[in-house]
Amino acid sequence: MASLKKRNGTYYIRFYKKINGKGKQKALSLGTKIKREAQKLLIEYEDKFERGEIDPFNGWSPRQEAKKKRQKLRGKYVPLHKAADQFIEQRSQANQTTKDNYRRHLDMLEDKLGRTMPVTEILEKDIREFCFRSDLAKATQASYLRHLKVFFRWLHEKEILKEDITADIKPPKVPQKIAQKTISREELDQVFEAYDQFYKEQKKKGYVTKPHQMRLWFKPMINTMYYCGMRASEAVNLRWKDVDLKGNSDDPDDLGHIRITNSDDNTTKSGKERIVPIREPLKPWLVQWHKKQEEPTDGYVFPSSTGLNRFQGMTAGSLSRSFKKFVRLAEDVPNTITLHGLRHSCATDLLRKGVPIHIVQKIMGHSSIDVTQIYEHLDQNDIKHAMKGID
Repeated sequence: MASLKKRNGTYYIRFYKKINGKGKQKALSLGTKIKREAQKLLIEYEDKFERGEIDPFNGWSPRQEAKKKRQKLRGKYVPLHKAADQFIEQRSQANQTTKDNYRRHLDMLEDKLGRTMPVTEILEKDIREFCFRSDLAKATQASYLRHLKVFFRWLHEKEILKEDITADIKPPKVPQKIAQKTISREELDQVFEAYDQFYKEQKKKGYVTKPHQMRLWFKPMINTMYYCGMRASEAVNLRWKDVDLKGNSDDPDDLGHIRITNSDDNTTKSGKERIVPIREPLKPWLVQWHKKQEEPTDGYVFPSSTGLNRFQGMTAGSLSRSFKKFVRLAEDVPNTITLHGLRHSCATDLLRKGVPIHIVQKIMGHSSIDVTQIYEHLDQNDIKHAMKGID
């Protein structure tokens, strides 16, 4: 067994073993300050240790392992254009628009550095000079870096590069407007595709073996927040006793409703509860999730991350981290999108569909109409759509 520890900014792997009935431990430097890289090495080395392929108590070290890898890579000549072609070819989970975006960014990098530039000779400063040109807007700089980060991370994972040269490059701070935090239905579907792809790979590698390890609550919970305009604190405290899935039998358009509160004291941020009708796209998700939970009448709708105890809730922080994880993995979805952006998206979508602003105010639980008006960030396409056919 093994674990990670951090000392003076550098990650170490600590092995445990019983020798002659006594517990022994050995800590060895991984030579990296990057948490993501350290976690990958932990999984790799712990697995080899348990299979008996390495013996850290008898001379083996991560440095030796890294040396072997470098020797395997020595003499490899991979020109930039060939690496780019292979990278795009292997984006099997990406749609054509996403692939085209990668091709465009990598073509620009080839124009700057040369098509035959060996990827092993590209430096961090080359990437910085390419992305952070003074004539580019901050949002454009962030877009350049976002696409190249995926590419160079892939080169590192394929062991073409010893390290990811973009790992320490931080994107510029882009002034955010509400419109930049919202997410479209198409983008949300891409986040769900990233979720599916992630767990497909995790199961294939044997890291996930049980259903409760797969965040099964993720899709129904995120859809509920998206269609109901819920805050994170409201979503994690939602209980089945506040969800009506039957509706009014005399009204075929009544699909049920959700009574939204913020916590056990039955108050939302504004101090009042609110009733939100269940929209048609959301209904199947909630019905299926209710059945999966064995149709409870109480307890949390979305229990703790394990899902094994419906009376144990999760935290808003863990929910936010999970959502952000899959936003980052969804390669063509802007990283500016946040969990709270689901609430912004609900209000924006309702207004765009022509729902009167005072009704949107009630659904969102805003204290005044002035708060709701900040979502009226109509773009040129919205205006053109609204003007069609009025004459």
